[in-house]
Amino acid sequence: MNTRPTLPESPAQLQPSSQPLLAELWQQFNTRFPTNKDCLEELCKRACQDGTIKCRHCGSQALDTAFSARVGVCRHCRQPTWLTAGTFFHHIRLPRPWLAAIWLMERGVNISSSQFHKLAGIAYSTAWHIFNKLATVIQSEMGDTASALPSSLFSPVICKRSRDTPARSHPLAEEEHIARSLPAQPGDANFPAHGAARETWAPPSDLAWQPAGTNDSAPKSAVDSPENAQPGSSIDCQPMSAQEEKVYEVLKEQEVHFDAICARTGLPAGEVSSLLTFLELAGHVRRRAGDRYLRTIDDKNAPSQKIGNQRSSGWEELSAAAAALVKNVINFVHEHYQGVSRKYLQNYLSAYWCHIDRGRWYPGSLLEACFRFGPIRNDEIRSCISTALVKILPSQ
Repeated sequence: MNTRPTLPESPAQLQPSSQPLLAELWQQFNTRFPTNKDCLEELCKRACQDGTIKCRHCGSQALDTAFSARVGVCRHCRQPTWLTAGTFFHHIRLPRPWLAAIWLMERGVNISSSQFHKLAGIAYSTAWHIFNKLATVIQSEMGDTASALPSSLFSPVICKRSRDTPARSHPLAEEEHIARSLPAQPGDANFPAHGAARETWAPPSDLAWQPAGTNDSAPKSAVDSPENAQPGSSIDCQPMSAQEEKVYEVLKEQEVHFDAICARTGLPAGEVSSLLTFLELAGHVRRRAGDRYLRTIDDKNAPSQKIGNQRSSGWEELSAAAAALVKNVINFVHEHYQGVSRKYLQNYLSAYWCHIDRGRWYPGSLLEACFRFGPIRNDEIRSCISTALVKILPSQ
C-alpha cells in the first residue's frame, strides 16, 4: 500500500509574502521525508537520541528497532516497547503531517490550520489539533522571562467565535465576561492574581504593566505611560496617519460608539478597529464600557489625564516597548489569520514567538521540546481557555 499522501507540488493558496520560503522548505521536506515510514523513522531516531524512549519494563534505553517500526525490543529483558507511547506523538496515525508542521515552524514559516490541511492533504480538524498542540508546547517553553499582558489589549483581532462564545453574541463577549470577573485594574490594591498567570509570569519591567507608584523601578529610558511622558517622547509625538486623524476627528466633541465611528468615517469595521487600537497605544483615545470611545488628550497633544472616577482601560499603563509589541502582534494576526477567537488567543501569541524568534526556535528545537513535553489529549486542547493575563515574548 502506498503510504505517501497526495500533496500539491507548491503552496499556491498561501499569502504571497510566505509563498517563496514555504515552497522551498516544502520541497526540501518532501525530498528528505517522502513517506510516512521515513517520518516515523526520523521521530523514533530522534527520540532515542534524546533519551525519551526507554523500556517500559526495565528502563533500559538499549532497544533494537527495525526501519519505521513502532515497536522496539529491549536488549536486556527482551520485552517489547512502543516507541511513541507516552510521548508527544502518542497515538498519532500519520506522522508525516506532524513532522511537516514542526519542520515549517522551526524555520519561521507560519500558516493557518485551514491552509495546512490543504497543503498536507489532511482533515482540517487534524491540522487544527496539530497546530494547537504545538502552540501548547511552545507556550511551556516561555519561562519566567515572558511578559504578562491583559488579553483585552488584543481585542482588535478577536473576531471569531468559539464554543465559549455566548449564543447570538459577538466574539468579544468572551472578553467582556472576563473583564466583569476582574473588578480591579493593574495599579489597584485589590488587583487579583489570576491563577498561575499572576504568580508565575512575573512581567519584566520594560515590557509589562507599570502599576501606579512603581515607576521608579522601571528603566529610565522607557516611557511608562502617557501620564508620565514628556513632550517629544516616543508615545505622545508620533504623527497620526490620515486615516487615524479621520477617526480622531469624529471623537472631537464627545464619546462615540464604535458603530457610529464606522458610519461617520465610512471605513470598514476591521480597519476602524485597528486604527482605534493604534490611537489607544499612542494614548490619544480611551475605550469606555459599551464599546464607546473618547479622546484622552486635547488638540495641543498634552499628556492624557484620567477622566472622573473612571478606571483606565489599561493602555496608559503600558510601557513603550509593550505597546510596540502588542501592535506587532496585532499586525501579525491580521496578516496570517485575519482574526482569532479569544479562547485560543494564547496559542496564537505562542505561534508569534516561534515565528519571529529564530535564535530560540532553530531547526530541531521544537521537536526536542515536543519530546520533553509528553502526550496531549485532544480534549485538553478543546477545553483550554486563555487566561485574563496572557504570556508573550518578543524575539531575543
